Amino acid sequence: MRFPVVITHILTRRKENAEVSVAEDELKKAEWALLVGVTTTGSHAADQWFRGFLQACRQRNLLICGIDFEESLRDGVPRIPLDCLITLPGAFSRDITSAHLITAISTIRQRCPGSVVASAALRENYQLLNSRFAKELHITANTPECIQLIQDKPACRARLHQAGFYQPRSLRIRGVGPGDTIEFEDVFGCRVSHPSDNPRGWIVKPATGMGSIGVEFISSLDEISALNLSLSDDYCCEEFIEGDEFSIEGLVTASTVRVYAVTEKTTNERFVETGHRQPAGTQQLPNQAELEQEFQDCITALGIQCGHLHAEFWRTPEGTIVWGEFHVRQGGDLIAPDLVTAIRPELDYYGELIDSLRGLPLPPLPPIRYCAGVRFIEVNAGMVQGISVRNTLPPATKVYWQAQPLEHPHAVNSSTARGSVLFSYGRDQTTVNDNLNQAENLCKIEVAQLSNEGQ
Repeated sequence: MRFPVVITHILTRRKENAEVSVAEDELKKAEWALLVGVTTTGSHAADQWFRGFLQACRQRNLLICGIDFEESLRDGVPRIPLDCLITLPGAFSRDITSAHLITAISTIRQRCPGSVVASAALRENYQLLNSRFAKELHITANTPECIQLIQDKPACRARLHQAGFYQPRSLRIRGVGPGDTIEFEDVFGCRVSHPSDNPRGWIVKPATGMGSIGVEFISSLDEISALNLSLSDDYCCEEFIEGDEFSIEGLVTASTVRVYAVTEKTTNERFVETGHRQPAGTQQLPNQAELEQEFQDCITALGIQCGHLHAEFWRTPEGTIVWGEFHVRQGGDLIAPDLVTAIRPELDYYGELIDSLRGLPLPPLPPIRYCAGVRFIEVNAGMVQGISVRNTLPPATKVYWQAQPLEHPHAVNSSTARGSVLFSYGRDQTTVNDNLNQAENLCKIEVAQLSNEGQ
């Protein structure tokens, strides 16, 4: 049975805000970049990803073939102009069957004359699909096995532990046993009957989730039942790590990492990120060369071969580095490209991604010239009634509202949401912090709390 793929093929190119026809003979020589996943929530951060990718492709005379699911496209539209759009049937899925994949590949070859030279996914949930498409097209990508490994938190921790890196204890929550007791497995799939507690507490989260969604802190494993988790989903719990939280932003080419920046994070009492600063200070990370070598060793152990990389880690009070999640994409929450290109203004962030996927040489890494930071302003969950800035913002400072009046900002949990994101850069971190403090005092967002809605 033929797999129904819907094609929109736009035989135009954009040049200086004008559309010009592309001749058929030119299309036969065309080079294409595949973009797997073309719809977003519409946040500033996501828009920057797609605009950056578009600009890099156009500068290299690459046509863009977008791929997404029918229901995803019904709920949203592509954020950038595409030269070809392939619609996969049904609702979003992290993977598709081999038969559907083969038919989709055949359609790409039919509708994209010339050659597909690069493939990328800018969103986390599309990484596995991108890997499978690239594999069938014989172009550079991380293997499906690598993606499945790093997107499964307990499995990723197990691989790092086997490679000799210290890792906190991690348990999968497998269900409810006799007497309503919670059943656990260790990272190797062995049942753990009565796991000993951790005096520092535990973090409970989806095993394949991302960001701060579904993350809870508990003091004891006995508290899991009170969370009312949907145990049909895959959850895990990890020993709580005390220490400062960071991430590294970089690009992997031929299994070797090119470090762009180390990001220092701030979190609130619920362990939700409230801000980021780049570059992280040497006081917090005194030996960055050693850190980068350890980072490279992690990449080798996990089998990461290419693409943008965002990896999280902690530095404990004793100075131990504890590696966390690895993502083969840009960091979210304005970490990249916004912060990275603010501190390295000459860096061609998405251009380097595309060139590296094509096996082209990269120029020397541009120097760090500035410091930069973002801060998230939390408000009560509810409908936005009004937004305003009472005076002129400080230099090199911007505010991005997460919702307009009569809209609901992105919820952090059941009671709070991110009302706005503040961004600033300057010659030093003191200047950046002062700018963010002034901007926070100038910005006002009024929200009608959920309990009052509908009255």
